[in-house]
Amino acid sequence: MLAIRGNPLIGLYIRANEHAAVLGVDDEAAKQMLKDKLDVEVVVTTIAGSELVGAMAAANSNGIAISSHATSKEIERLSKVFDVHVIETHMTCLGNIVCVNDRGAIVHPEAEEKLVAQVSKALDVDVVKGTIGGIKTVGMAAAVTNNGGLLNPNANEWEIKRVEEALGVEVGVGTVNFGHDMVGTGLVANTKGYIAGRDTTGFELGVIEEALGFVRW
Repeated sequence: MLAIRGNPLIGLYIRANEHAAVLGVDDEAAKQMLKDKLDVEVVVTTIAGSELVGAMAAANSNGIAISSHATSKEIERLSKVFDVHVIETHMTCLGNIVCVNDRGAIVHPEAEEKLVAQVSKALDVDVVKGTIGGIKTVGMAAAVTNNGGLLNPNANEWEIKRVEEALGVEVGVGTVNFGHDMVGTGLVANTKGYIAGRDTTGFELGVIEEALGFVRW
């Protein structure tokens, strides 16, 4: 488990795919844990001047999608480990509004069709609109990999089915960091491993491991 600058909301500071991760602050413990647990290359940079790169970027194995507010220096740094796709949109926090794996994506229900098309092209997935647990910022209401996913505990049956159909995985519901329901803020994962926020309980870890496919009953 991990905290960054004492903050267990690690998903705000990290965005990862199967091969790489971007970390918004230069934290040696976080870098080493990403390498050890997720087996990824790590690049440290802000995105659009923000350390909250988990909120600013969406990523899968086909690359990382960021808004056009990112600077050329940030894009250059990201390009060392990611295929970078710059999206023209006023919804700059793509990590907040896109929930994606290698099979599909769900985006904020009020996203413009132009944005949906750009995300689909950049990350090479079919994209649908929706909510998770009634929440429009689907990227932080869930943490999904190619093997499974953990959704906000308020997700209803219709939302769960929509996520499973769109992203092609079975998912579970739960919390992180001792009852926090915005699970994407406290969980970073790929198919090789996961890192949970420091305040996550043993019970929550068990739910996470099952939801992400690391435990089979």
